[in-house]
Amino acid sequence: FSSMMGGMGGMGGMEGMMGGGPKQPMDEVDGGQGDTKWKWEMNDDEILVRIALSKPTTKKDLKVTFAHKTLKVEVHGETIINGKLEGAVHADECTWCIAEKGAELQLMLVATSGNRWVSLMDGSD
Repeated sequence: FSSMMGGMGGMGGMEGMMGGGPKQPMDEVDGGQGDTKWKWEMNDDEILVRIALSKPTTKKDLKVTFAHKTLKVEVHGETIINGKLEGAVHADECTWCIAEKGAELQLMLVATSGNRWVSLMDGSD
């Protein structure tokens, strides 16, 4: 019986949900410029971006525009991200949500390929 469980992975898949383990394809990477800071990670063709917001935010305060190769994020009328992405995304499959009681904006981007991005935005770290 134990040999059958070994082939099924056991709890191995849980490591990524518990703060990152060796099986996680990519660790979260810091990014951003000036006052705007974000963390992002890529898993196959999915890219999760987490942006810390300076004050509690609702969906009325946000404008997020996904395009094939660009991303624009406005918070409280201020543009915090506007530029060319490192790669191309399926804009109609990208989404966003507010988390941490309005203190964090989360973006889920779907890349057109699983090729690893070096940075989130073209020309940034």
